[in-house]
Amino acid sequence: MRYLKLLFAALILFGCTPKDSIDDLTAYVDPKIGTGGHGHVFVGANVPFGMVQLGPTSIPQEWDWCSGYHDSDSTVIGFSHTHLSGTGIGDLFDITVMPVIGEVTFARGIEDDQTSGLWSYADRTREIARPGYYSVPLTRYGITAEMTATNRVGLHRYTFPKSEESAIVIDLQNGGCWDKPTETFIEACGDNAVQGYRYSKGWANAQRIYFYAEFSKPFDDIQIHSIDYMPLFAKADFNTTEGEKVLMKVGLSPVSIEGARANMAAELPGWDFEAVASAADEAWNAELGRISVDTADETVKKIFYTALYHSMFAPATFCDVDGKYRGADGEIYENPGYTTYTTFSLWDTYRAAMPLYSIFQAERYPELINTMLAIYKEQGKLPVWHLHGCETDCMVGNPGIPPVADAIVKGFEGFDYELAFEAMKVSALRPDRGQDARMKYGYIPYDKFNESVAYDLEYALADGALANAAKVLGKEDDYQYFLNRSKSYVDLFDHELRFIRGKDSKGRFRKEYSPFASTHRADDYCEGNGWQYTWLVPHDFRGLVSCFGSKEEFLGKLDSLFIVSSVIEGAETSPDISGLIGQYAHGNEPSHHILYFYTMAGQPWKTADKVREVLGTLYSAEPDGLSGNEDVGQMSSWYILSALGFYEVEPASGRYWFGSPVFDKAEIAVDGGTFTITTEGNSDKNRYIQNITLNGKAYTKGYLEHKDLAAGGELVIKMGAEPKVWYCAEEPLEYEDQRPLPEDRLFTSKAVEDEIARVVGMLENPRLKWMFANCYPNTLDTTVHPVESEDGLPDTFVYTGDIPAMWLRDSGAQVWPYLRYVNEDPELRKMIAGVIRRQFKCICVDPYANAFNVEPLGAHNKTDWPEADPYVFERKWEIDSHCYPIRLAYEYWKKSGDETVFDAVWHEAMGKIVATLKEQQRKEGHGSYVFLRTTDRQLDTKCVVGRGNPVNPVGLIASAFRPSDDATTFEFLVPSNFMAVTSLRKAAEILREVNNDAELAQECLDLASEVEQALKEHAVYEHPEYGKIYAYEVDGFGSQFLMDDANVPSLLAMSYLGDVPADDPIYQNTRKFVWSEANPYFHRGPAGEGIGGPHIWSEVIWPMSIMMRAFTSDSDEEIQHCICQLMTTDAGTGFMHESFHKDNAEVFTREWFAWQNTLFGELILKIIDDGRLHVLNNII
Repeated sequence: MRYLKLLFAALILFGCTPKDSIDDLTAYVDPKIGTGGHGHVFVGANVPFGMVQLGPTSIPQEWDWCSGYHDSDSTVIGFSHTHLSGTGIGDLFDITVMPVIGEVTFARGIEDDQTSGLWSYADRTREIARPGYYSVPLTRYGITAEMTATNRVGLHRYTFPKSEESAIVIDLQNGGCWDKPTETFIEACGDNAVQGYRYSKGWANAQRIYFYAEFSKPFDDIQIHSIDYMPLFAKADFNTTEGEKVLMKVGLSPVSIEGARANMAAELPGWDFEAVASAADEAWNAELGRISVDTADETVKKIFYTALYHSMFAPATFCDVDGKYRGADGEIYENPGYTTYTTFSLWDTYRAAMPLYSIFQAERYPELINTMLAIYKEQGKLPVWHLHGCETDCMVGNPGIPPVADAIVKGFEGFDYELAFEAMKVSALRPDRGQDARMKYGYIPYDKFNESVAYDLEYALADGALANAAKVLGKEDDYQYFLNRSKSYVDLFDHELRFIRGKDSKGRFRKEYSPFASTHRADDYCEGNGWQYTWLVPHDFRGLVSCFGSKEEFLGKLDSLFIVSSVIEGAETSPDISGLIGQYAHGNEPSHHILYFYTMAGQPWKTADKVREVLGTLYSAEPDGLSGNEDVGQMSSWYILSALGFYEVEPASGRYWFGSPVFDKAEIAVDGGTFTITTEGNSDKNRYIQNITLNGKAYTKGYLEHKDLAAGGELVIKMGAEPKVWYCAEEPLEYEDQRPLPEDRLFTSKAVEDEIARVVGMLENPRLKWMFANCYPNTLDTTVHPVESEDGLPDTFVYTGDIPAMWLRDSGAQVWPYLRYVNEDPELRKMIAGVIRRQFKCICVDPYANAFNVEPLGAHNKTDWPEADPYVFERKWEIDSHCYPIRLAYEYWKKSGDETVFDAVWHEAMGKIVATLKEQQRKEGHGSYVFLRTTDRQLDTKCVVGRGNPVNPVGLIASAFRPSDDATTFEFLVPSNFMAVTSLRKAAEILREVNNDAELAQECLDLASEVEQALKEHAVYEHPEYGKIYAYEVDGFGSQFLMDDANVPSLLAMSYLGDVPADDPIYQNTRKFVWSEANPYFHRGPAGEGIGGPHIWSEVIWPMSIMMRAFTSDSDEEIQHCICQLMTTDAGTGFMHESFHKDNAEVFTREWFAWQNTLFGELILKIIDDGRLHVLNNII
């Protein structure tokens, strides 16, 4: 009962689970999964991370029996107390116990002759295997074997038949596969106990295990059997009655016999088998309960919990209850203050198992790291593949570095950071295992070292992890050194063949080469080929992409990985290359991260597809349910993480890239409490992530950060059937200021700079801070050119961005957001006044022109007809070219009270504006305006010999072109007519109150009323789905064009401009219509959704339309959705673009488009002004 009390205390201390009560999760565990094929998993009794792994050992000593058990074989030579699970090399199987009847041969035996050894067939039809308990009948002897375990003690219960020749044999000879005893000792202690030790050499070249065993009844006799003077067997004889149960408990120690005895006394002083088995079951339930999952698929649940079970076989405890342990130098060490572990299969487990432990075994993780650091102090380097105090140096690279670096990056406490960094650095600079060649040549030449490519790539990614740790610790020189060294893979990338492959010491690639070829452990790779190893650059994804020349080339090559032939060429190919999809080999570790490269590249739907394929086809609930070696928990850990929905691709990055979660809900016990993952609408069809919230906040990252996971909280993932990108794949590593240097800025306003500082201080999202600071001043920084005219008046010319011309519409919109500061900043007010003066001066030059040169330079499209004034850059008649200047002037006047801008030039311009608008009502024919251009773009010129399609003069105003500078189809452009109505009324107010021109003012009002009435009569359409909506264009004959364009004025933007009330029912219906597939220029794709137009490519979205949706919304959710889209579709530039492709935001037009940049800033300010700061600060 003492052990049970200790266990109960341990459950309270360590077994924190997401639920108040622990479900019977062990019922979902099937220990037989992975016992077939090449899974190599252990079957038997143990507790999580326990020293004792007590289970059957079979006769064969071949590769598929590395764990001692295989589903295809039912022979049993005994029940060993130590095993490996999922390895490719066999060792351990220490202290094997076999119950027998009668005389036996002390040997392993051969299956052809049952008398050749101790072995018996097991009746697998009556075998019982569950966590912490194992039972099987031995047919040769008629004995039922049962076993359970504590951490350091194995408890056996054998049900014997009636016999005077019953016995229990202790076997010290037969280890696992490669393991052979080198020294043994065994002796009786009274009439019911045996003690001894077994030293052996195999994979671990100097293993030592000590034991102390007791029997529940005195033995009648005990015989010690030696071979070549080495005591290898002890046979304890009993006289048993029918059905008598004889129990045996065996304590282990890596330190001493006394330690083994003390371990037993502490953990299992009694003989209550059921209580111990129950306690083991509770221990497993406690650990399995750290991750609770909900799904209707019971098979998936079985696979998951079996995987979680398998992930906790190792690392295994390697110290006594008093903390003493045997070090890597063979010395005995006193209690270091933490549990010491062994079985570090780091080449396998640094990829998924160790990151998994950092999540759900957070209190244990520093102990693992401390153990690794102790090994460093004892052997001079971090462990590579450490087993029972011995360094095997198995596998390639420096796999001990990533977990230690990971612990630093993730901020774990409880270990010495400086010692950890020293251990990593010393290990990385040792001139052994090919590192001397790497430091000499910059890479490992194949003529200097076997498996050169594999070693080099593993060293490179370890360097990358080490660099990350150095950065966290502020060791800048080390950071730069190891970061640079982590790029050694570049030297091995063949740009012609586009594979990473072997290069000799003279810098020449191998002449004979096939990326499909493999020669097991005797070529340039390790258990792989060129197809698999070319992607082993998880630490430098962007660097690898650059090797291919472009992301498109990279993705094309990545796609091909999964569709090329799965044939592996060669006479001695590696058996580890298994679980193939094309040449992707899920059965071995170097491929495990590759699927998540798609998410990193901005195509998460492909990750989702392939992760679901692997989860569904390469894992099953059958004995052959693993596609390769379990590899000490790595294969299972991949399943666990991927089923939860994420994976740590980059070693020591502190982040997990998203894939496709399979559960409806998962709860993980973490340091901060419980981290809950809830999926909405999840199914096999709805496998694609649509959007994510973390603790109720919109989440715009393609990865989950460890700090957020460890803190606890709730991640809600909305799933859907269509591919979607909810993050920016080109997210910058640092949010560096993208503005011109202060001395290079065209105009600086202290008021604007103060506003930027104020808003940045209010925003919590660092990306949003960065984007606002970049975008909001962009017009001032890069496009305004303020001067004084010859008469000393302000005159400001505004570029639209990357075109050195001034559009009347764009310039009016560009400076509009700064009007709020005109009373705070005199220079800014003067600059805006200069814009207004310049605009009306331009209108006086030509009221039909939309864009102008700064001087009469004659710059224009030379094919335009008729020839325009040399001041004119483009003569496309657009109603909004008149409306925007009026809108700007009116608002400037209202805010500043400055009437000086309404001088004779303004008055002359207004006369021309009214005359032009009236002429374009087409009441007296087409009018004077025509426009033709030689072009390959249909809408860049006008049909009907430059006049456009006919209209019926119903009072509306014709606009030859749209605000996108594309020709109208039906000349009456509805949103521009709405803007004309409000603009004319604003102009009338100025004319009446400032200019005292009542006549012209009334002319404006009359025209506005006429157009308003005509809009009511001709602009409305009864839509079968949306009801009454506004058409985009009409012709007065009854024809109506149902669409919307992104450019403003648009139907969507009408309430933003103040041209219709936001609550106008027809507008609200229209708003729904334009943001739907019913609008031919509405596009929805993985990158986003929004409105485009015919101005540029098809299927592109203008961020302006997304902004207009936000400007005109009264829904926090809708506004936030728009902001998230804008944040994730800038291709990592920190600026708005003219447009981006619906499927890929990295495909965009115009890097520099000041109007949309400043408009973004205006939107952020409006959201704050409206009291919706929380909408912005609820974005992560």
